Amino acid sequence: MLNKFQSYIQSFVEKYPVAQYFIAVSGGHDSMLLLDLCRRCSLPISVLHVNYQLRGEESQGDQGFVEAYCQLHAIPIHIHLVDLHEKLISGGNLQQLARQERYGFFEGHLRQVPNSHLLVAHHQDDQLETFWLQLFRGAGLSGLQGMLEKNGRIHRPLLPFSRKELSELSSELQLQWREDSSNESTKYLRNLFRLKLIPALEQEIPTLRDSIQTLQSVFQATLDQDKEGINNIVEEIQKNKTFDLNEINLIDDYQLVEIFKKLSIPLVFSRKITELLTSEVGKRLSWKSNAGPFQTIVKERDSLRFIPSILDQASTPRFHAQFISSLPTEFDKNVLFLDQSKVQGELFVRPWMEGDRMQPIGLNGSKLISDILKDDHVPSSEKSAGFVLCDDEKIICCIGHRIDRRSIAHKESKLIIRVEIQQ
Repeated sequence: MLNKFQSYIQSFVEKYPVAQYFIAVSGGHDSMLLLDLCRRCSLPISVLHVNYQLRGEESQGDQGFVEAYCQLHAIPIHIHLVDLHEKLISGGNLQQLARQERYGFFEGHLRQVPNSHLLVAHHQDDQLETFWLQLFRGAGLSGLQGMLEKNGRIHRPLLPFSRKELSELSSELQLQWREDSSNESTKYLRNLFRLKLIPALEQEIPTLRDSIQTLQSVFQATLDQDKEGINNIVEEIQKNKTFDLNEINLIDDYQLVEIFKKLSIPLVFSRKITELLTSEVGKRLSWKSNAGPFQTIVKERDSLRFIPSILDQASTPRFHAQFISSLPTEFDKNVLFLDQSKVQGELFVRPWMEGDRMQPIGLNGSKLISDILKDDHVPSSEKSAGFVLCDDEKIICCIGHRIDRRSIAHKESKLIIRVEIQQ
């Protein structure tokens, strides 16, 4: 089996020859196996390791383990030490912050060595998990296509192989690695899919894996064919700040989703685009991501116009979201506890708009945001400064006033998101 993998690695790097290969190594099974294979193939490699300091002595042990391997085999290693706990104090999502730190570190080394590539240890099972996660979040084709073998200077040589095949090889090599205890916790959505949901589905439908791989291949081919056209449209929108309505009518729905995604527009608005296209001139949609500026789309006679918001960003509520394992005994009006399974896509803040509705706790049916503000005696002059927290499907809360009942966590909730509103 080793010869088979070594031959594959050699043929892989021959397709993408460079002077230096950086390898992202956590100390876990997959990345240690990739490192060991590349070492056995005598590739020009250096190791990149990130220590988030999230698991105390366990994190230090991971770093020491990777350093010892590199010292034994005379492999250069670069360590990025970051305190994610400290960074989370100012707000943000743990997984998102970890990814930003990780890839910022990787890209810094790629910039320092122009003739270099980064190898990461994603494999076939990771690809399947990504498909289900993206489907769960309502992603477009670019999300459902999964990870690419080559994405710029990032490469995934183990992508064709299953976790089972890699485990058989590591047994043959008597490979040593570190186990991350957080990988067994189903409070993380990816782990829930990996440990419970996907095995149950594949047991009931044995051909499911092959079917998903076929779908992803079709999606990748479709997007690759349309990539240039989509990029050209995005560049024109960014340049002219307009999107011609006649051009929109010629675009497939999935292409429109990809265009809006590249423009950093929340998925909920790509779904509402049809409504905006048929609305009266002057109708607008506005939003704000947790990390970016306000943006607004305005319906004009023959186009959509993209404009920056004139609202004071300093007065815009921010929020900090994190996973917790159980509900508290005391509650605060500025802290929400949401059931992960009932949240669609990403959370974001935007100004409320005419026609916005929610389903407040304690009320049967729905209610207009405008009526909620009226009931709470908000002066007319201040109503326009109101904000709502949303996911890609619905309003989660009218900030400072009401919480929607549809996403609220209960004792039976398996994954709970604690969202603290910072006004």
